Amino acid sequence: MISIIIPTFNEAENVKIIVPKLTQMLKDSDISGEILIVDDNSPDGTAGAALELAERYPVKVHVRYAEKGLSKAVIEGFERAEGDICVVMDADLSHPVEQVPEMITPILNDQCDVTVGSRYVEGGGFDRFPLHRKWISKGAGLLAKGVTRISDPTSGFMAVRKKLLEGVRLDPLGWKIVLEVVVKTNPRIVEVPIVFTDRKEGQSKLDFRAQIDYVHHLWRLYNHRYPSQFEFIKFCLVGLSGFFVDTAVLVCLVHFYLFDPRLAAVFAFLIAVCWNYVLDRVWTFNSGRKTRISYSYPSFVMICLAGLGIRIGVMHLLIAYAGMGKSPWYVLASVIGIFVATFFNFLGSKYIAFSTRFHKS
Repeated sequence: MISIIIPTFNEAENVKIIVPKLTQMLKDSDISGEILIVDDNSPDGTAGAALELAERYPVKVHVRYAEKGLSKAVIEGFERAEGDICVVMDADLSHPVEQVPEMITPILNDQCDVTVGSRYVEGGGFDRFPLHRKWISKGAGLLAKGVTRISDPTSGFMAVRKKLLEGVRLDPLGWKIVLEVVVKTNPRIVEVPIVFTDRKEGQSKLDFRAQIDYVHHLWRLYNHRYPSQFEFIKFCLVGLSGFFVDTAVLVCLVHFYLFDPRLAAVFAFLIAVCWNYVLDRVWTFNSGRKTRISYSYPSFVMICLAGLGIRIGVMHLLIAYAGMGKSPWYVLASVIGIFVATFFNFLGSKYIAFSTRFHKS
């Protein structure tokens, strides 16, 4: 048995078309299946239209009142699905109904765990699709190359073996559930060529907010796939922000309060360290309540001081023994020292200051 999950918002006219088409397809293909309409309380009466169809067709309707979003609606569909294979498709008829059998066959034959309808493999393409939307689709796919090799990660047309989703925490942002499933489950994948058709009724959900959500979602997926690398990137960004805090405090103390620059530098360093500590605790390493401030803060300060010593030590070695004491080589020596110290600070912060191995709240 298969479950066809269709998330909807303001698709009253389209569900009246797609449900009979899907029912006929199931009958013609001799496939046992159910159609799940998961609606986000559409003001145009989508849920009511679907409930009327349920009197004649194998349709189940679930209306969500609290939470919104296409991907989250699909996840609720996964939870309610009774089929062994879940097919996800749009209500706007952009995904070809007649290709559902081709989407599930490779899974039934145990060739893969997931199939994705692709517009970019041989046999796939577009029908009546605006050029700017094609460029957006291509660009979105390129941005996702670091987390998946599929050619069309934004297609939205997918079939997945339901058992694959057991125990997997899906937490998508926006509307690209295919990416979330593919990255989080790391499945065997077959791409099925489809011809994508632009919607006939209703309005596209691809607005500027959806595009921002996609970029944010990608950031989270890259973070999931490459956690240590992204921690290091965030650590460096926090360090860069700390540099500006350090400089701003130094200038203010010297310019407005007439501090001696050397004394001002000490205060600037301490404030910047506090700034970095807070950001690294809540953002970079997300340790939060997992670590005690009474341990992590002193440890972080000592690591930063040791990092400062390493920076100066590296500079000294390069200036004294590599002849980098003259301009502009001393600047390069400083940069190398900062680079080495940054790695030291990151490793010390990750594995000592913010590690739950040494302290728990």
